[in-house]
Amino acid sequence: MQLLGEFRRRGVLRVAATYLVVAWLVLEVGGLLTNILELPSATMKVLLGALVLGFPLALGGAWYFRMTASGLSAHDIALPDTAAAIPGGHDGGTAGRFDPLPIIVGVLTLGALIVLVFTRLTGEPAKPPAPTIAAPAAAPPNSIAVLPFDNLSGDPGQAFFSDGMAEELRGALSGVGGLRVAARTSSNAFRASTEGVGAVAKKLGVAHVLDGSVRRSGNVVRVSAQLIDARTGYEQWSQTYDREVSDVFAIQTEIARTVTDALKIRLLPREAQRLAEGATGSIEAHDAYLRGRQLFDLSGDEATYRAALAQFDTAIAADPRYAAAHAARARTLTTIASQFLTLDAVPPVSAAALAAADRAVALAPGLAEAQSALAYVRQSRLDLRGAREAYERSIAAGGGDADILIRYGTFNVRAGDMAKGIAALEKAVALDRFNPRAWKFLGLGLYNARRYAEALPRQREALRLSPALQSGHAVIGDTLLMMGDAKAARAEYVVEPQGWARLTGLAIVERRLGNAAAADAAFRQLVAENGDSAIYQQAQVRAQWGDRAGALAALERARAVRDPGLYYARHDPLLDPVRKSPRFAALLASLSA
Repeated sequence: MQLLGEFRRRGVLRVAATYLVVAWLVLEVGGLLTNILELPSATMKVLLGALVLGFPLALGGAWYFRMTASGLSAHDIALPDTAAAIPGGHDGGTAGRFDPLPIIVGVLTLGALIVLVFTRLTGEPAKPPAPTIAAPAAAPPNSIAVLPFDNLSGDPGQAFFSDGMAEELRGALSGVGGLRVAARTSSNAFRASTEGVGAVAKKLGVAHVLDGSVRRSGNVVRVSAQLIDARTGYEQWSQTYDREVSDVFAIQTEIARTVTDALKIRLLPREAQRLAEGATGSIEAHDAYLRGRQLFDLSGDEATYRAALAQFDTAIAADPRYAAAHAARARTLTTIASQFLTLDAVPPVSAAALAAADRAVALAPGLAEAQSALAYVRQSRLDLRGAREAYERSIAAGGGDADILIRYGTFNVRAGDMAKGIAALEKAVALDRFNPRAWKFLGLGLYNARRYAEALPRQREALRLSPALQSGHAVIGDTLLMMGDAKAARAEYVVEPQGWARLTGLAIVERRLGNAAAADAAFRQLVAENGDSAIYQQAQVRAQWGDRAGALAALERARAVRDPGLYYARHDPLLDPVRKSPRFAALLASLSA
């Protein structure tokens, strides 16, 4: 009791209570100011830490000292009788003395404001919260995911066959108008998942799951499939097929028909015909096609694409009427031409791609992949009118395929119909939420529409899903640049692994930041390493530098050499400085659309 009495006499208890009340008020005001001033999230942690550290110091000071009109006095000095009447040992207004509480409150408040201002001036710049990307809505009853089929053959080299079985079933079902089918990339993301069917279905946004396994031995194949209602966990249907390998196509068609029946989806006659359209009766051709597609999907270097091309050629040699193989050959040749060849080496490769795409369409006009391949080739040749017609046919035949939606949506965004393009890309993301390409191209579509704040979180989601995504950092840098944050844009360009994209961004942003020498060096390197293959990018740089004449000359040079990059010009924000020029308008008019 003596100690408690001494605490009261020296005013320690009163100071403690006052400190806690004031600290609470400071935290309340600090939290409000942090939100208003958009201070870094660590601000309140720093402030709380300072208040916690200050508490024992305040109590220690109250124990040893008291505040008087003459300043601080030690408590071992005898107090006059008048002070003894004041609870806590501090003067509440007696003549010659004063209450220290206003000073304590003022010091604490001033200290809190100093911490807030110091954090604002020296901390990292506040970043506005990214728009929330909506989670999938409740799964519609007509939705389904085809998970990767297990390879039970005992030979890892046969994985291409089990993967191909699942992929072709997925492709067949996506062509059925009444079904919503989760796309390949998202479905394959759960290949090794230990989660239950219900959890996987919820993440994919589907109500049903088709799962299965394939065991292949010589000329005999056993395919087991089961359809599960993810909402109840019950199996709706299951079947095992033991057939000759040559009958695998009939198995796929039978499974697709059974699934549509089980889901009470009416299969139209034209859709029923498409289930086997573009296929082959040759198992040798089918095997080579599946191996080629597996290589193509790696999105690797030129050697990988050429290895895929060799497999597609093998498939065509085994069955010259295999439409899907001709379509895959066309897409592979176009990819090689656009990504790895100099401009003078492109024309013969592009011509071969067009011939392959035309052949695919002639063999199977209702095959969505054939029409999409033809559109892709025509687009690369700047035949935008022909590309638009083929894209429309591809979406009519395969509007439930995420890859076809991505190509269709991207084309429409860049060729003129922004609303139609973005709607298709949003549908692709809904079907394939784990596909970084779907997010990237949706982000690019929004970027082309000048909806930068919406584009940025989509582009970041793409990079989160695939940190090595081609030009992933560069597209984020472009968006940040258009939003006026040149320093943040530069940080993205610096870590972009794709050389031409990194150099283009740095040539622009260094000039924006006042580093003319660094900008010139990046531009010279871009030209030295890429030549006319990057003539479109040279136009972008010159436009952003304010060199309008140089930008227009580069664009006209790109038109003369038929640079596919011109396909981007119609809505490219980086070309906005020359957009009102009559020469630019004439250039766009010269492109068929």
